[in-house]
Amino acid sequence: MMSTNRRAEIERLVDEAYEIESLVSKWQQRGTVTRDELRAGQERYQSWYVRATPLISEISREQFKDMYEGGAVIKRIKSFLAKPLEVNQFYDPTSPDSPFPKWSHPYSSTFLECFHTQRSLLQAEIYTVAEVSPLLAEIAEAFTRFPSFLQSLQNSKKPNVPPPTIQKEEDLQVLVGACLRLMYDDVRPEDYVPEHGGGRSRVDFLLPTVGIVVETKMTRESLTDRRVGEELAIDWNRYAKHPDCRGIFALVYDPNRYLTNPAGLQSDLTQDQGNPATRVLVIR
Repeated sequence: MMSTNRRAEIERLVDEAYEIESLVSKWQQRGTVTRDELRAGQERYQSWYVRATPLISEISREQFKDMYEGGAVIKRIKSFLAKPLEVNQFYDPTSPDSPFPKWSHPYSSTFLECFHTQRSLLQAEIYTVAEVSPLLAEIAEAFTRFPSFLQSLQNSKKPNVPPPTIQKEEDLQVLVGACLRLMYDDVRPEDYVPEHGGGRSRVDFLLPTVGIVVETKMTRESLTDRRVGEELAIDWNRYAKHPDCRGIFALVYDPNRYLTNPAGLQSDLTQDQGNPATRVLVIR
């Protein structure tokens, strides 16, 4: 339901973008714009921009904002909306071959190209929501059988084949990595997140072909419900900066039942509409 709502909101914003484009495209064509028209266009775009920005993934958000803000040299949407009919001081109306455009902030280059980029980035989020959430659900479904898989290995009576044991999180990662390779050809362990604030973080596993980060947690006496949630939230904030991250799957292994409310932890931290989308599975 949440994923459907987010997709519907993005689709509404994409449709609204065409209406805004039609509204402001007439200003320089006519060479006139009333104060009311200017205010209406500015308010319409600002409302759209404020609602659209949180829906853009972090990896694309700076580009989305730059299409609005621009800078001292490169002028973008903000400049156009502020002074759409400001005449270029170098424009020569007497020369048909003037190398300078009439307007200081031409509609086609200052607004239209930038707005098309913003709309494309917004449309791309539709496919992110549509593709990643079902894949996270598939991975979670596969790992619900992990306890049975582990028990089968531990009950093996084969001589000279010691069963695997999970005594620490590194042991868990070995088995999780092996299982992931049954599902995906390209499984990259300990892939690094770009530097941020002078430090580097690493994800447990990256599935680059589908844009999913896989994280493992093994509970202990000091790592119970609240602490697990806090650690995942901190990790996810860093993982979202990875250029290939569109979704995060967290596998929490709780063999000694330190968690008092595993269902609540899964529900609270699973966000199909998230940016990136997230899913938590607790196994025992």
